[in-house]
Amino acid sequence: MIHFKRNIATAILSLAILQMALAQGKFLTNDGYIRFFSHTPIEDITAENNKVSGVIDAATGEVAIIVRMTEFRFEKKLMQEHFNENYVESEKFPKSTFNGTITDNQVVDYSTPGTYRVQVEGEMNIHGVTQKIQSGGTIQVTAEGIVTRAVFMLNPEDYDIRIPGVVRRNIAEEMEVTVDMTFFPI
Repeated sequence: MIHFKRNIATAILSLAILQMALAQGKFLTNDGYIRFFSHTPIEDITAENNKVSGVIDAATGEVAIIVRMTEFRFEKKLMQEHFNENYVESEKFPKSTFNGTITDNQVVDYSTPGTYRVQVEGEMNIHGVTQKIQSGGTIQVTAEGIVTRAVFMLNPEDYDIRIPGVVRRNIAEEMEVTVDMTFFPI
């Protein structure tokens, strides 16, 4: 019985410490997920990256994300080669970044589990070109950390990514980007 009470006390103390960290701290991930999807009548193209790094500062709502371009995986190896060599030029531009802010961060109670709708805005840099973007999304506060999700559209040509005419009809002008990232207290 004493052992059981000690385990409960330890669990309650751990939960209290985690809630304090959630309410005041910074969160980190190195295995976030980003997917982009292109649909045309000719072909669907999907690429996924499970090695996205990011940090969120709960106090200020600041967000920073780094995406290593060579970590995107395609169904067809040739698509992956063309993506890295011809389109995003991964050797010259190895990563993309997002630096921004959760503009309505005050609606999120980082000490209380729940799901909160938020707006994020900032600057996205892809292929050496920086553009301002904004998107809606959700932050889910859990006992382990926070889970973020956003879906938005992105036009590769806004980032000087040139699609050759011979394959232009195979690649959508706008791509759907899905971001799912789980952050843990630092």
